[in-house]
Amino acid sequence: MRKITLFLLMVLVSHALSAQFKMIAESTVFEEPEKGFSKILQMKNGYTMFFHITVKDGIDVKLYDEKHKPKAAKHLAPSYGKLKGGSVEGIFEINGDAILMISEFDGRVPTLFRLIVDGKTGELKDTKQVAELHKLGITSGYAMAFGGVPMPDFFVRKDPKSDHYAIAMFNSFESDRNRRIEILYFGPDNKEISHAFYASPEGKYKYMEYLDMAVIGNKSVSILANGFNTRASGGNEKELLLANLDAGAKDVSLTKLDFTKDMVITGGIVRYNPVTKKIVMLASAAKGRRSNQITPFLAIIDPFAKKLEMNDEIYPRQALQKSAEVFGEKRAFWGTPQNLYINNDGSFSVVYEEITNIVRNSGNYTSLSVRLTNVAIANYSIIGTEMGSYFIPKSHYIVGQNLSPFYLSMRDGMGQKLEGGNQFKSFAYLDGTKKSYVLFNDVEENRESSKKGKLTTIQGVSDCDAYFFNISGSDVMPERQFVFGKPESRKEHNLALFTISDYDREKNTLVTLKLENDRGDKGVKVVWMQPE
Repeated sequence: MRKITLFLLMVLVSHALSAQFKMIAESTVFEEPEKGFSKILQMKNGYTMFFHITVKDGIDVKLYDEKHKPKAAKHLAPSYGKLKGGSVEGIFEINGDAILMISEFDGRVPTLFRLIVDGKTGELKDTKQVAELHKLGITSGYAMAFGGVPMPDFFVRKDPKSDHYAIAMFNSFESDRNRRIEILYFGPDNKEISHAFYASPEGKYKYMEYLDMAVIGNKSVSILANGFNTRASGGNEKELLLANLDAGAKDVSLTKLDFTKDMVITGGIVRYNPVTKKIVMLASAAKGRRSNQITPFLAIIDPFAKKLEMNDEIYPRQALQKSAEVFGEKRAFWGTPQNLYINNDGSFSVVYEEITNIVRNSGNYTSLSVRLTNVAIANYSIIGTEMGSYFIPKSHYIVGQNLSPFYLSMRDGMGQKLEGGNQFKSFAYLDGTKKSYVLFNDVEENRESSKKGKLTTIQGVSDCDAYFFNISGSDVMPERQFVFGKPESRKEHNLALFTISDYDREKNTLVTLKLENDRGDKGVKVVWMQPE
């Protein structure tokens, strides 16, 4: 009897380790996109759109119908022609069509274009320049590199629950401190609802730094910004400010969030909670501009009553304890928040990651790289009480980039840059209908070595497979499982491009790109899966 029980136990364990997401469908193999930007969109009509955007060769679109069959393949040549230095600031669905927000720094003038792609045919319906920043002067590069002046930029956010979206224009070189942040608010017809500047309160701050914004349907846009002065510009005063731009308004109303008076804000994000009708804010702060010690803050704000209801320092305590147990006290988890997800019941989850930016100077040459290591997920109740956390060891090394705080949040709606295989690194968080998951590519040897406090750092990805971690159970450090099932041989590996994936929570469908390299077929497939 004991032998039978042991046998059944081994079968169950084996099944758990080989369990996978349910495969719904997969496309035929096509050539892997290796440069430019890419993104997948699941449309409300059941269609799926795969985009590959390049600055010189235009845009390739693959359209699949509701049964995951090929519907169209289009090459789009926008009227702006070839871009010199483009970036994809946003890709999302509005009124049944795909919206692409593409920026360019042509002739030192930052410009933002809006492309509308037909959601049923893949045809380009419209291209329009919707925003433009001031021309950068000859000394602008020096001021950004050595003077601490932030880079001018565009930021795009869409409301997850409606077809409203907003554009923030950050004119860091604008001489008028009351016109440095400009907000454009759009409705489902892509027409402007409101347009206003985020003014410095009473002209008090020389520097206004945009952080994030949340679009609240057809009501308003809540914009988070950091107002501050330096010693050279009149003192060390600083404030975290939340502004509301209401539909039809020409001015913003400000709420001062002064709970970090003695701290320097290093980043922040905001999300609207439709269950509570409150803003959930995450911010990170340091005790000085040169300090490496970052403190994360969580706040809940009523944007309509303009009232700060709660704020507190946060940290994933169970994840910290588990990491110290596995890796030792000196290598315990120290990551900072990178993203925030609101659940259907109004509770929410905070995603943490350890990030180490590396800059090496050698003569006239400067090299950039970043280490993306261990991950933690903390779950919070509807009122902001921590309910527990998870710890997941990993180690990825990315060459040629430095990453800013909350980079995962910024990547959510943007196109993923394809460069040197770096797109296969980092991780994705899937906030599922019943369970939640962390997904990333890794080598199999890290399955056991991670339990002993050792990790192989991933630089090349040729020996990696795609894994998922169920973070809805009782195990603080959950076991990894193969996304596509265990490969039949050690020479076969199945990677996924999770950084361009799209998850439809209502249909419980994840669409991603699978690197097909197991049967002599070299290329990628679009795959549709259903998490268990």
